[in-house]
Amino acid sequence: MKLLMLAMINLSLLLSLYAVTVHQDQTPWPFALVLFSFLSSLPFFMNYWLVPGGFAWRKHHVYSPQLRGPVGWPLLGTLPLMGSPAHRKLANTASSLGATRVMAFSLGTTRVIISSHPDTAREILSGSSFSDRPIKESARLLMFERAIGFAPSGKYWSHLRRLAANHMFSPRRISCLEPLRQLVVDEMLVEINKGMEEKGFVELRGILQKGSLSNILESVLGSSLVEKGELGLMVKEGYELITMFNWEDCFPLRFLDFLGVKRRCHKLSTKVRNIVGQIVKERKKCGDKINNGGNDFLSALLALPKEDQLNDSDMVAVLW
Repeated sequence: MKLLMLAMINLSLLLSLYAVTVHQDQTPWPFALVLFSFLSSLPFFMNYWLVPGGFAWRKHHVYSPQLRGPVGWPLLGTLPLMGSPAHRKLANTASSLGATRVMAFSLGTTRVIISSHPDTAREILSGSSFSDRPIKESARLLMFERAIGFAPSGKYWSHLRRLAANHMFSPRRISCLEPLRQLVVDEMLVEINKGMEEKGFVELRGILQKGSLSNILESVLGSSLVEKGELGLMVKEGYELITMFNWEDCFPLRFLDFLGVKRRCHKLSTKVRNIVGQIVKERKKCGDKINNGGNDFLSALLALPKEDQLNDSDMVAVLW
């Protein structure tokens, strides 16, 4: 693409020079001078922008000359190629460029890298660069920057990781939640049998989503939730907002939120703080008797020693 665009620019330059030369009497010389200056400098600007990885990597390819990636379009980068299914298109592009280990590309002014190699992916995920990556505006508004998935590396992130390892994903905790998982599977099987009897077919995606959501809510917040339906809708909307395309994530301009993503995120985060915050307050009132005997993550957080406990705001973000 880069060679093609440069060839087109050079061709237009030659044509303009030809037109000026042939029609000297009809073309004003100031206009001809401006046109010649513009077209002669355009290839240099295009050569500066059209670098491996695209527009956003224009200042970095000097320091990483071996970096590979699609050139993309000026300003837009690889955005025009990000239709569905984007992951397959990017995988094919990485394979064609021989950049399966690391490929750089641009989404507007945002630098992005992907890896299709397990060793490189492991190295990225194990380093602080991954946890310190810039987060989307929707993720920040939905309080995800205080959760383990998006929190920057440091003492707070290490504390969250330790809590998750000891109280959420420990062998003892997973074993204690086995009856819950079995109950969820039984409910899913009942829905599958019911669908087969009534329609002769089932849509597994909806059943799996419902079962997964039920398992998450009960393992995190407990089985005595009366707000389970409302929380389920909130989680579903949160997933939708976090994956929704927003021009502001690609260009640092505040007026590009055409779909109202920020407004919806503000509204949802307020609702989350109210409902999940109320659940935390009610569980605190129940005292140690319930919290020490519960298998859910909220019980584990409330039963922590005082010096290890999170404040209410961070607890809502982690639970959410």
